[in-house]
Amino acid sequence: MEDRISAETRQQIREKMEELKERQTGDAVKQIIEFDKTPADLKAEMDRFVIGQEMGKKAIATAIAFHYRRLGNALRLAMAQNGEDVDVALRQTKTPKANIMLIGPTGCGKTYTGEVASRLVGVPFVVEDLTKFSEVGYVGQNTSDILLDLLISAGGNRHVAQMGIIYLDEVDKIASEPVVYGKDVSGRGVQKGLLKMVEGAENTIELGKERLALSTKHVLFMVGGVYEHLDDIVRKRMARHGRDGDWKDCLLTDDLVACGMERQLMGRFPVRVVYDALTVQDLKDIMVMSEDSPLRAYVNDLTAWGIDLRLTDDALSLVARRAEEEGIGARGLTSILHRVLLEDMYRLPGTYTGELLVDAGYIRERLR
Repeated sequence: MEDRISAETRQQIREKMEELKERQTGDAVKQIIEFDKTPADLKAEMDRFVIGQEMGKKAIATAIAFHYRRLGNALRLAMAQNGEDVDVALRQTKTPKANIMLIGPTGCGKTYTGEVASRLVGVPFVVEDLTKFSEVGYVGQNTSDILLDLLISAGGNRHVAQMGIIYLDEVDKIASEPVVYGKDVSGRGVQKGLLKMVEGAENTIELGKERLALSTKHVLFMVGGVYEHLDDIVRKRMARHGRDGDWKDCLLTDDLVACGMERQLMGRFPVRVVYDALTVQDLKDIMVMSEDSPLRAYVNDLTAWGIDLRLTDDALSLVARRAEEEGIGARGLTSILHRVLLEDMYRLPGTYTGELLVDAGYIRERLR
C-alpha cells in the first residue's frame, strides 16, 4: 500500500506526540511533588478495599508514603536548581528506598495491597510472575522484559515509568537449589539478574532498533511469596537461641537465605511484612465491606437485568467457610459465587425481574 503520509505530516505527528509526553511527564512530576498523604491517610483509604492485615497495611502505607514524600521533596529541589529539567532532576535526585517484601499464603491479599497502594498514589504499577523466569537456560538476561512492561504501564513515558512500582510475585519460587553439574536453572541466576535492577541501576531496553535508557533508582519494588516452611526455620532458630514470641516478629535475613534466597537480594528489601491467612470472618467481611467485593460485582451485574440479588447472613458465612476450606483465600470467593449463581445468571436475565434471595440451603444445593 502506498504511503500517503507526507514528511511534513509525519513531523507534525512526532511533535504532537512529544508535546503529549512532556505534558504527561509534567503532570506526573507535579503529582509526586505535591504528594502529601500521610501513612494514616493511605491506610484509611486502603481499608476501603483491603480487609484485615492491619499490621501489613500500616507497614506498607508508611513505606510508600515516606518513599514518595522523599522523592517529591528531592525532585522539587533538583528542578529548582536545574531549570525544570525533569531528566536531569531524576538523575541527580538521591533518596533512600525502602523496598517491601510481603510473605503470606495464597489469596491473603499481598498483590492486591500493592495494586491498591499504587492506585492511591497514582503511579504506574506492574505485576510480574517470577515463575516464568525459571525456565531451563534462563540466566537473568530477560529482566529487561519487566522494565518494558513498566514502560507500557507508563504509556511509553520513561520519566513516568521511573517513578512507578514493580511487584515481583512468587519470589519464593526462584529460590536456589544445590547443583553439581551444568547450569543453575533453579533460581540463583534469576536472583542475580534481578539484583542489578532492584538496586537502582541504569538499564537499557531494546525496542527493535531503538535502545532506551531506563533507571530504576526511584522505582519502588515489592516482592511477594508464600515461603511455606519459613515459620519452621524461624522457630527452630529461635529455639536454638532460647527465644520465644511470635516468629513473625523475629524474621531475619538468615532465615530467607536458608530458604534459598540470595543474601544480597534480600538485603535490598528492608521492609518485611508477614500476612496472616484470611479467616472465615475476613472472607465474609470482604464480600460485605470491600469496595472491590466480588459479591458486589455480581450484584451490580444482575441489577443491570432488573434482578436484586441478596444473600442472607448464613449464606455469606457458608460461602466464606467454603473458600477457607479450598485454601485459596479471597480468590476462592469469586469461584464459589460463580458456581452458586451460574444457573440463575444464565436463566433469569430477560425472563425475570425482582428479588433473588440466596439462603444457606440454596448455597448447599449448588455446591453439592
